[in-house]
Amino acid sequence: MRRRAPRTTDCARALWLLGLQPPVDPDELAAAWKRRVTRAHPDLHAVSEQRSEAATVLTRALNDARDTVQAWIASGREWPQPAMGGRTVPAQPVSQPDPEPPAAAVCKHTGLRAGDRVRTWPYDGDPVAVRGTEVEAGAGTVWVLLADGSTTASHRVRLAAYGCPVCGACEGPVDGAVVTRPCSDCLRDLRRLEQRSSEGPRIRAAIEARSEAGRATARSLDSAWLGERAAERGRWARRLRLATPEDLHAALLGAFTRAFERWAA
Repeated sequence: MRRRAPRTTDCARALWLLGLQPPVDPDELAAAWKRRVTRAHPDLHAVSEQRSEAATVLTRALNDARDTVQAWIASGREWPQPAMGGRTVPAQPVSQPDPEPPAAAVCKHTGLRAGDRVRTWPYDGDPVAVRGTEVEAGAGTVWVLLADGSTTASHRVRLAAYGCPVCGACEGPVDGAVVTRPCSDCLRDLRRLEQRSSEGPRIRAAIEARSEAGRATARSLDSAWLGERAAERGRWARRLRLATPEDLHAALLGAFTRAFERWAA
């Protein structure tokens, strides 16, 4: 079914919903949509089914608003002023968001960064800090450089003490501490999701599977806190089985992005 051209009132409402002042270019639209949808999607409201449903509706509205403004940009028509329900909102200076802290350097191959504490195969020794990673020319093998001077292939390295806020996977504790940070699998999935939204269903299923593994690990560690986090992540992933492709993509991207930004900051 062909989508009708947006009316002036449609565009005015979309601009208001996204917090935009015209004129708008595609980069401004994408940034505004991402800011709003990462705050509104159902993952933020998983503690309440009613709030989660309301957040799903809002996320869908944000997606529609983005599509409307995209169509308006393509049409080249004169911009209306942002408005809610037909009532024009006086133009206000657009405040610039606070600058985000620089993201920590994360290896795109392993999801590791300097300072992470890991164990190497057979994973029963003391944890050691990561100094960095290197990719071997030709072979493409990724090597993890460790603080004790050794070097280990990345597939023989595991995080030593962490709890993932996205999927609930966990390990630890080390020295009585567990670091809240995205796991390596979630960091890799974030990059895949940013490149291909079609990866959403597979990533959702992987999160559900990792949450079950996280619950088992938490039981072995006798950690009720890690266990409840993993259980909550599993419930969230199961609810997303019924989400539309756009809502699924927005919910996953928001969960990954918020977890990464908190960790990197």
